Amino acid sequence: MQAAPPVGMALIGCGRWGVNHARTAATSGSVHFVGVVDPDQPQRFDAMARYGVRGWPTLSDALRDERVEAVVIASPAGTHVSLALEAMRAGRHVLVEKPAALSALDASAMSFEARRRGVQLSAGHTFLYSQPVRNIAAWLREAAPSRPWLIRSERLGGRRREDCDVLWNLAPHDVSILLHLVDEPVVHVAARGHIFPGGRHWDLAAVDLTFASGIRGEVYVGWRHAGAKRALRLLGEQWALRYRHGRADGDAVQLTGEAATAGAEQILHRGCGRSPSGALRQYAEPLRVQLEEFVSACRTGQPTLTGPSHLTAVTRVLHAAHRSASTGGASVRLDARRADEQDNDSTTANVGA
Repeated sequence: MQAAPPVGMALIGCGRWGVNHARTAATSGSVHFVGVVDPDQPQRFDAMARYGVRGWPTLSDALRDERVEAVVIASPAGTHVSLALEAMRAGRHVLVEKPAALSALDASAMSFEARRRGVQLSAGHTFLYSQPVRNIAAWLREAAPSRPWLIRSERLGGRRREDCDVLWNLAPHDVSILLHLVDEPVVHVAARGHIFPGGRHWDLAAVDLTFASGIRGEVYVGWRHAGAKRALRLLGEQWALRYRHGRADGDAVQLTGEAATAGAEQILHRGCGRSPSGALRQYAEPLRVQLEEFVSACRTGQPTLTGPSHLTAVTRVLHAAHRSASTGGASVRLDARRADEQDNDSTTANVGA
């Protein structure tokens, strides 16, 4: 069979995280890296020179180039929705960094537009493309002796952001992981936020989630922490699982209790090497896996793991958490239907032709 031609792609935003997208696009055999969009001229010129691509100050300029079939959006959070809608209305596929949207209504509008135009829309929830997280999900579905009672995710450390608070900056990863692992709707959300001296946005946030079956989820995120920490803990009946990401020698996954069998270890170590200390080392970079699966979606029409339904589900939980924290922690009830079913009932008044 003849291989599909590379997907022509433009990157929007060449900043601190955008440069990683530029690197993966430029070194992917399934991508034709056409150019970069950035209003910052020195930043744009640097990317153009480094990768030998075109550059444009605005997305509108890039969309005039017929070679651009898809865009990756890595611009400030508040620009994501308008840029994604502009690209999709021009018939382009969109991979948008987290947070994909800052409200449930905007997320629904983006998902509606993707379906309306017949294009792919995918959120940059990179940890769902991490092999250890995928292995934990596979173990829960294939071999776990019982459903988890509790899942707690902690993401601590990092610099303050000017464009959004810590809830919207860090928690999209944690909420996306919990939704993927549990694979059922969240029905109640309660959250609290805290601002440290000198801050303008929440520097710390704690979120409690209740899933439809009663499983409890906890998310704890914070900037300005003494050392970075990315940890996940699952507790079930007579078993517990711990996952620690980002250790110097790799990731750590530890299963204890009656579930700790040779078969479970085989599932949890799929697709990973081992360091001398026993830590897991991923063979494939999650950001690259994410890009390749997005490119495949552009060619096949099959949504990615973090496609419109997942994007809107994550945003609805985050929006509810923001509402709760803004009112001192009052519980917010969510619709238990799937995100795509809710989107069908959502207003589309803000989605123009």
